[in-house]
Amino acid sequence: VVAVMAGNGPRPVDVVGAENSPVWTRLYSDNPTPEACATLAQTLKIMGASRMVVGHTPQVRTGVAPACDGMVYRIDVGMAAHYGGKPAALEIDKNVVRVLQD
Repeated sequence: VVAVMAGNGPRPVDVVGAENSPVWTRLYSDNPTPEACATLAQTLKIMGASRMVVGHTPQVRTGVAPACDGMVYRIDVGMAAHYGGKPAALEIDKNVVRVLQD
């Protein structure tokens, strides 16, 4: 996936083209199931990561919203005029997570 994102390889359909590919999945966008959170925990452990940040599905009611006990942050706040969301950002500094918004 890293090579694809850097433009150094072909774009495999199962990575970027399929509805449930890592790039397009909405598994964590609404209310992730306990099973989804367990899979995420395993994936993060394998990757040596502590959290994942996702977008693409507006979180208009909540703004930036964590899920799965903070293992995933949903950061699409719907800033497009259609949704009317307010700007926000996620800051991660020395493993401290802060939501920045007006």
